[in-house]
Amino acid sequence: MKPIIRSYLIEINLGATLPGAGSQIFIQDYPTLRNIFFCGAIAYSSTTLVTSPNGRSAITSTGEQSITATFVDVFNQEIVHNYPLRDLDPYFTAGFYRDFQPFQLQLTKSYITINSTTGLSANQSVLFNVLYYTNKDVANIQPSRRK
Repeated sequence: MKPIIRSYLIEINLGATLPGAGSQIFIQDYPTLRNIFFCGAIAYSSTTLVTSPNGRSAITSTGEQSITATFVDVFNQEIVHNYPLRDLDPYFTAGFYRDFQPFQLQLTKSYITINSTTGLSANQSVLFNVLYYTNKDVANIQPSRRK
């Protein structure tokens, strides 16, 4: 695992009416996450974080199995496509988080897909901790030495 340079918790609310299977929900704009290099994401269910910072209920671990995430780069290419949310939750992966080859993230083109409504309810939120670094951080990042 690589060290985490920066992280930012984001919330994707499912809405007052639960979207049906096959629905895509795009991630809103977070000014802090503009012009960043995406390194990974950590997903949270109600098992580890019950309530979002906005006071909404987090999805359950069962609901986590019903959702995939897609992350898009600045060239509008889906770099991470339909990645299972449950595999992004360290609670279910022996404490490990998934780190990806860094790329410039286009957050507002990135989205989650509801594959099934099992375990999901209206007004629940999907919570991601986005792992990233900025151009300013590049000079401070030490290359890893592998033998």
